[in-house]
Parts: sequence; C-alpha cells; structure tokens
Amino acid sequence: MTDLAPLRADDPSYVGAYELLGRVGEGGQGSVFLGVSPSGERVAVKLLRQSPGTEGPGMEDGRAGTAPGPLREIEILSRVAPFCTAQVVETGMFGAQPYIVSEYIAGPTLQQVVDTEGPLREARLRRLAVGTMTALSAIHRAGVVHRDFKPSNVLLGRDGPRVIDFGIARALDASATGSGVVGTPPYMAPEQLESALVGPPADLFAWGSTMVFAATGKPPFGVDSLPAIVNRILHRDPDLGDLDGDLRDLVGECLSKDPGQRPAAKDALLRLLGARERRLDGDLLTAGTAVASGSPERPELAAAPLIRRDRGRTLLAGVAVAVALLSGGAVYAVVRGSVLDDAKVSAPPSPAVIREVTDAPAAPAREIRLPELKLRMHENPGDPVRITSYMHLRKDVSSSYARDAKSGEFQSIGPYQEPLVSPDGAWTAVLPWVKANTPGPRDSIRLIKQATGQEFLVHTVSKPMANYNPYWSSDSRRVLLTTYDRSVGTRQVLGFVIVDVATAKATAVSVDTGGIGAFPFMWAPGESTVAVRFPSGSGAGLRFFDLRGKTVRTIPAVGEPSSNENTFSPAGKQFVTACPDRRAAACLWDTVTGRRRATVPVPAANTLIGWYNDAHVILVDRTKDPRRVVVVNAKGKVVRTLVDIPADELEGNNGRFVPRYTRN
Repeated sequence: MTDLAPLRADDPSYVGAYELLGRVGEGGQGSVFLGVSPSGERVAVKLLRQSPGTEGPGMEDGRAGTAPGPLREIEILSRVAPFCTAQVVETGMFGAQPYIVSEYIAGPTLQQVVDTEGPLREARLRRLAVGTMTALSAIHRAGVVHRDFKPSNVLLGRDGPRVIDFGIARALDASATGSGVVGTPPYMAPEQLESALVGPPADLFAWGSTMVFAATGKPPFGVDSLPAIVNRILHRDPDLGDLDGDLRDLVGECLSKDPGQRPAAKDALLRLLGARERRLDGDLLTAGTAVASGSPERPELAAAPLIRRDRGRTLLAGVAVAVALLSGGAVYAVVRGSVLDDAKVSAPPSPAVIREVTDAPAAPAREIRLPELKLRMHENPGDPVRITSYMHLRKDVSSSYARDAKSGEFQSIGPYQEPLVSPDGAWTAVLPWVKANTPGPRDSIRLIKQATGQEFLVHTVSKPMANYNPYWSSDSRRVLLTTYDRSVGTRQVLGFVIVDVATAKATAVSVDTGGIGAFPFMWAPGESTVAVRFPSGSGAGLRFFDLRGKTVRTIPAVGEPSSNENTFSPAGKQFVTACPDRRAAACLWDTVTGRRRATVPVPAANTLIGWYNDAHVILVDRTKDPRRVVVVNAKGKVVRTLVDIPADELEGNNGRFVPRYTRN
C-alpha cells in the first residue's frame, strides 16, 4: 500500500469491529483508513464527517427527500451494482459519524501509473476503457451521476480497473444544478463549469478526458492555468494525441461540447465490446467486467455478493453496492467471496508413501518472457517444478511478481514484497520484504486467493521480531516462516511460524537456536517436522525439529543444502547438498540413514538449486553468458535447459533475479 500515514492522536484505534492500522487519505467527505477485520481481512474504512442539518457538496438546493451530507453518500452506494466498482461489506454509525467498510483493492491509481510508468498502450488501454465504461454504465443504471470521474479515482486492481470516490455523486432524480461548481477542472464538462444541468453526459466527457490522459500522459485541454483550461474546454477542440481507431472516434464523441451529442454509457460500452450491431450473449455489465479483467471468454454470471453477519449487525452485502472512497493516491485490495472457515488449526498430514519419479525431462513446448527482464523460460506442461514467482532486486527499487495459475501470466505484487504461489495454484502468500514500512506493532503475511482476489491478513510475531522465507507445505494448507530477531545488528533465528490457511491463524514456535545462525527453516519429508542447516565442522549439517520446537534429529557434516524449498527430493527419500569434501560436486544423501547415495559432478562456477524429479537436479550454469538454469542427470550431463538469462540480470548492474520454484 502506498502513502500509508500513521494514525493521528485524535483518530480512533477501532471503528466498529475493525482495527485501524493507518491513514490512507482525507477529503471533504471524511477520512479513509486501512483496517483489519476480526477474521484478519484487510478492508478500507471510510469515516464520514458529521454534518447534521447541512447538505453535501452539490446539494445546495436542499430538496426534500434527499439525505443530507454524508448520509446521502450511503444512500447512493446502495443503488450501484459492483461492476468494475468496489463492494461495501458493512455500514454503521461510530458515535454520530457514519462509516463505510469496503473492499480493499490492491493496485495504484491510474494517475500514479501514468505518472511513473508512462501512458498505457494497446490491450492495457482497451481493458481500461472497457472497465471504466462498465462502471459508468452501472452507476448510471442506478440513477446516479459520478461527477468527479478522473485518473485518481480509477484504481488498477489485479482483476481490472475499479472506479471509486462517489463523494460528490448525486442522484438523477434530484436537480443537478446549484451555485457551486463541483469537480476537477481538467476533467469537467462545459455544463459543469457553467453550473448548468449536470447529468450522465458529464461523466462521459470526463471519461473521454481520462482516456486521453491514459493514452498520452496529459488531459486533452492541458494542465496549465485554470483560466486557460476552462477556456479550452468551453471553446477549443480537444487534443487527442496519438489515439487512433474506434477508440479515438468514441473519445471524440464523448468530448463534444453539446451534452446531447455524447453517447450514453451503455451504448459506448456496446461499441467498445464490438457489439454495436449484434446482440451480446449474457449481461452487458458482466461481459464488460470479464473483458476488463483480461478474461474475454464468455463470462459467467457474477458471483454472489459477500454476505456476512457480525455481532448482530446487518451488513449491506445482501445488496451489491459500490464504494465511495477518497482516492488521494490510495490503494485498496479486493475482498470477495466468503470468509475462511472458522475451524481449528489443521493437524499435520500423515507421511504418505510417494512414488519416485525418475523419467528424463520432456522437451520444452513453449517459451515464456517475464516482465522487466530479457530472460527466457522454456517450459513443458508436464514439468514437475516451475518458477511461479520472483523478485527483481535493483539499487533503487525491488519489484515482485507472482504467476496467475489460470492464465500463466506473471502479475505485479508491488515493490518490496516476497511472494510465493502454493503448489495447487490456489493461493499466493506475500511477505513484506522491507519491514520498516509496515504499519502496526506486528509482522504479517497476506494470503491472496487467486480465483477471486480475496485477501486475508494474518498477524504473526511482534516487532522487532520479523518473518522471512515463506515455504508452502505440499498440500497447500500451511505456510512455514522463519522468525528472526531484528533488534541486533545481524539476523538471528529465534524459531518459526506456521500459518494455517483454513483458519488464517499463525502459530509461533521458539526453538533452541544455538549454532543455527541466520539460516531459514524448511519442511522435512512428511511435513510433521521442519529442518534447518547448522554449522558442522568444516561443512554443514541438518537439524530437525517437531512442530512444537523440540529437536528430534541431527545429521552432521553433509554440506550446504541447496535451497530450502527444494533440498529434499519429491518422494522425500533423498536430500541434496553441495558436497562437504569436494568443491565441484553435489551429494545425494539418504534421508533415513543419512548416508551418501551418489555424487554428481558440478562445475565449480555453477550453483545448485535442487530437485527436478527424483533422479535429476537443477543447476545454474554460470560458465557462459547468457547464464542457464539447467537439469542434469546423476552423471552431471545437461538434459534440459529451463531458463536463459543474461548475466547482468542474474547478478549484475541490471539487478538480481531471485526466482521461487513451486512443485506441481
């Protein structure tokens, strides 16, 4: 989340049942906070200002039958269906102040993206156009005019754009005239500037201006002095830049000076969907939402809204509604579907007999490119292990990506995050990598459900303790984290945390860490124990603990383990290390006896990653540029290339590529 400010002295620590972690933004209608529900979900909490007996912005005529001030906003919310908007999960009163609890949508604003990354192009711009027009169609169908549609009121979430901030919206059944001019000038229609009748066409004008900004980096009537902007809006033609094709035609019509010449939102959406002359299958808003999310296939009906009851309060989730949140550079995360089952912490599964797989790797069937990088991945659908997330570490910033299990595409998780996708592809676990910027007194991990974008925030340990190195269990039910003491100059291991996905609960376990140093814990075969490297003579050994933190076994002098998620073979019968007595070799050890099974020759410059299957291991070949991630057999022969990566992307001036592997 960007620009999260600490709570002020006069801010509440709780609103209803929601703990407030920090401030997201503030505006004329109230303040927005990042909150956490009793079940650990991140939510956005908007606390509206008390204004009894007064009218909200744009309601100066004070017509009877319209709710005053902030109460009107809640009334408006209940009218709008959540198509490319956000969903309210609860409303209530905090003393004399109304509050709204909404989905927390992960993603920056359109304003932030264009300012930092430049204009949007091609498919990304098209999805933005469809998604935002879908939102306006839903808003207008509910009889509401937004009246402040602009780039900072569009959030680019993982499932597509979302329109927010209904702070100055008003109902169509009230007169939309008044003495006050309300809106943001570069995106205001001529009739808004002249305080004339303001209806849905004003939102279409603002949409057109926003699309020009998204495509060119500047609004169509400039950004200099206010009088100059107003003069251009009233009297000059818009500058559409290099917009082309049907989108340019539609934007041009939306920017007509005459409101009567602008298309209705529904008609504009039909044109964007290519359905001007043909009948669409299914609901129009559902179709628009599907295209905006990057899923252009025939959409299913929208999922049922979140219904939840808490401490006797009736929530607004029975009616799918849109959120009216201050933008102000805020980032919100999507929370959809039902809450996690309130069950007991899952018991560790019994060790299963797993058949060893020793087949030679199949030839690659496709080449995959990753965002920000020139590397090439060579995959086959039958590969038992593959890269599902990575961090790209650079001097100025660290970016993180996780793979969508359905599409196979890598999607941004945000800067300074440590993501890891579960083996079944259903979840992405995300740890904050830089702890100094995280709010609250406790460290935490986010669990993101890939199918819906639903997020759960699980608190783990109290600061200055911190958790790093997430590792999924093979059944995707638990996440193992290592706990470090950050109050000293260097990281020191204190124990581990096990996060149970079914309950969104964390169990912290302390261990006798004498001699462990800073090495992370890993799951041991059967996953009823964990293992960790420890110094042993001139090499290293493995020490095993049960899930209560008791030492149960030690295997000394076996050498450096490969990687913590891939040290043990898939069947669990072997583990691999860098040999303690040979520099250019990998040693395969029997897990039960601790005896060496085989020695695999490995060039000294290469790095051991771990297991491909039970007879092949993965190495980073550093002998040439580009570097290669390869699969070798027990004789050290390369039998498959998994990744080609330029040396400067792996370890040079262009950053460092840190991949995470998931076993299917």
